[in-house]
Amino acid sequence: MRAEGEGYGRGAVAAERVSGLDAVRYDGYGEFGLSDQWTMTVKAEQVRFRGNEDFNAQGLRTTLRRSLYKRGAVRIAVEAGAVYGAAMGGVRGCDTLGAEARVSSGMSGNWAGTNWYVFADAATRLHGEGCWRDRLEIGGAQEIAPNIYLTNQFWFERGSEEARSDKIETGLLWRIGKIDLSLAWREELSGRFEEQGIVLAVANRF
Repeated sequence: MRAEGEGYGRGAVAAERVSGLDAVRYDGYGEFGLSDQWTMTVKAEQVRFRGNEDFNAQGLRTTLRRSLYKRGAVRIAVEAGAVYGAAMGGVRGCDTLGAEARVSSGMSGNWAGTNWYVFADAATRLHGEGCWRDRLEIGGAQEIAPNIYLTNQFWFERGSEEARSDKIETGLLWRIGKIDLSLAWREELSGRFEEQGIVLAVANRF
């Protein structure tokens, strides 16, 4: 959650190889605190395949997040909104207008003098023409040097049309004041298709 008037923005570019095809994925994400209880989020994504423009895709999602529980370092929130475009769902995304609902939880702390955080999100998306996706996201980070974090994230997605995706992303994040720089490796684990990628991202809290 963001306090009233506070914001967060993140831009990322990923060089990917999907089932033998080279692609570049562009990802922009933002949050803005409307109040201490409500946060607005916007996410835009585009993937472009080199020499295979028929596979190009884009997507947009906008939601409102409501804080449900806040005590100490523990946070729980619910989120709902609209989603459009196949890029939001990876290789087998739904290319129609739909709705998304999400439950998010997170916790942070300090261990042996270093900072850490963990999170878990569960989301469901229902699009037109009976296309749907359920997703579980689990991740966390541990400070391994002053302002440098080792990050790990897992995605598990199931849905219609035999959609199945299990991904892992691991990387390093360098925190410089209110700016985060990160470099990560992402890979598909399900065996349904091949996907690997290098992700470079810049984020800013304001």
